[in-house]
Amino acid sequence: MPHTAAFFSQQLTFSSHSDFPVSADVGIDIYLFNSNNIASEQITELAAQYLHPQEQVIFAKRKQPQAKQEYLTSRVIIKTYASQCLGYNFDSLAVLFDDKDTCLKVYQHGEVIALHSCISHSHGQVLVALVPVKHAATQALTIKPLQLGVDLEWISTKRSLEKIAKHYYHSDELHACMGQVEAVAEEMGKAVHAKALYRIWTLKEALAKAIKQPIAKLLRDNVFEHCQQLHVHSGCYEAVEQAFDISIISNLEVTDNTSINTGSNTHVGTDIKVLTALFNHDLRSVK
Repeated sequence: MPHTAAFFSQQLTFSSHSDFPVSADVGIDIYLFNSNNIASEQITELAAQYLHPQEQVIFAKRKQPQAKQEYLTSRVIIKTYASQCLGYNFDSLAVLFDDKDTCLKVYQHGEVIALHSCISHSHGQVLVALVPVKHAATQALTIKPLQLGVDLEWISTKRSLEKIAKHYYHSDELHACMGQVEAVAEEMGKAVHAKALYRIWTLKEALAKAIKQPIAKLLRDNVFEHCQQLHVHSGCYEAVEQAFDISIISNLEVTDNTSINTGSNTHVGTDIKVLTALFNHDLRSVK
């Protein structure tokens, strides 16, 4: 069994941005936005302003307000990036799910543009990972297709993963989760174990997206074995009175060499750009 402790360490940092930053020298740009900040009375107007007609059809099928907020946010982030980083006209773009390839694709006038994307959302938080094809090419992925998966899960204090873990998690995964408990004080054990179970879940979900396999096929597999040949970065995002577990998996190097201090140790991690003012100006005109 591969060494598992690293899978549970904090490998992510979070930086707040009132603008829309693009890192030209980083292979994967990752953004996070709290779509709950979109006022319910604004959602219809913003959808008409920012969504392509094909996207608006799908948006109209979302019945819950939060589902509408999350859908709008993910499309706006992807198209703003394509506009600012790759020079595409915002209004000409549509972000649609390809059922055959089981992934999101960005289209301009019916043609797929050179941008890989993967999204996840939970309780209004929306996570978006973006890779221009040119970055994938620089890391010799022109022959082997890019693999990219992300997952974001709200760590619920009321929803336990104990039953799911007992029935579906691999024995090595369960052992690794218990190993996390052994390293902390007894009174913290239950909370640490719960978070460890969520970490396994986000790893499995991100892996399923990266290798394009249904999550049901991977539930009983040892996620650590699958990830040996991939780049994996995980961490916990602390929002107001909420915590979210995040995992990012790719065959493209994820790190941007951000330094993370954990007690007496400093190691390299990946920065996630937390957008604080996504809809404060007309994104279609931003270059």
